[in-house]
Amino acid sequence: MPNSPTSLGPDSFDRIAFDLRELREASGAVSYAELVRRITDLRLGRGVHAAAAIPARSTVYNAFRAGRTRLDTELLRDIVTALGADEREADSWVRRCRDARRTAQDQALREQSREVTPAARPAPAAGEPMAPVGSSTPATWAVVLLLLVCVGINLLGLITANVFRLSAYLDMVGTAVAALALGPWHGVIVAVASSSLGFVVGDPETLSFLPVNIVGALVWGYGVRRFGMGSGLVRFLVLNLIAALACALVAAPVVATLFDAEGGHASKVSVLSLEAMSVPFMAAVFSANIVTSVMDKLLTGCVALGVFAVLRGRFGLSGEHLPLVTKL
Repeated sequence: MPNSPTSLGPDSFDRIAFDLRELREASGAVSYAELVRRITDLRLGRGVHAAAAIPARSTVYNAFRAGRTRLDTELLRDIVTALGADEREADSWVRRCRDARRTAQDQALREQSREVTPAARPAPAAGEPMAPVGSSTPATWAVVLLLLVCVGINLLGLITANVFRLSAYLDMVGTAVAALALGPWHGVIVAVASSSLGFVVGDPETLSFLPVNIVGALVWGYGVRRFGMGSGLVRFLVLNLIAALACALVAAPVVATLFDAEGGHASKVSVLSLEAMSVPFMAAVFSANIVTSVMDKLLTGCVALGVFAVLRGRFGLSGEHLPLVTKL
């Protein structure tokens, strides 16, 4: 194999990208479409779900480009294997990637430890991710900032729904953004914070519905990461419907137990109307909640997807767990 990884000096992501291009040329200048097909076959052979097995063509293409600050080791392994590398060679490429990541992280730490005055510190280029070079996640301060923005989005949604008397709740958009962008437990953090601060915007009932907000965060977060529900538009819409059902199942007992359909919850009028039609109370509560929840979670999921697409580049967020963003 040309430019064997073991014969090279200190590695960087640029050097790995250069050697990947060399390997691709030596393998017959395999097209990126063909490379995607081969990687998909490899993953299917390992038992990966069909929806999650297909990598985005742009993701594969970007692995060959210089100027990268991160590179997924599993994707790298699949690429070199699809180009003819055996298991030992693939392991060597993965070690190179990890060494390059450590080198970049060490360099970033050394730069941060230098005493540089604010005037001498170079400003980031327009559109440059805020994550440290070589990191696989955004900087801590960027994560905190994004979480605060998500809490604000939830509170703004509460205000909007209350002022305009909307049927949708709009209190989980920030939760969905955090869950999709950072993971389920970051979504839970936003859920807890925004539900606890509901009284600030005149809606103290939000704290009682904290379990609903938490369930939504877990469904969205694990849905796109563990079950590949972000690979296509249809699967993502199904994920929102699952979130709607799960949230309605949790919300119905809360409404029935704490409010007896007499609080200011958005579904109160529907519950009373169904009761007037001789529908049993619990059935009326759940029916009213599932209808409103489906509308609300579909809207919430789509808005959150759009917000994530806008923020992805700015915050240095990975979109590999949500290929739909790249496709759109």
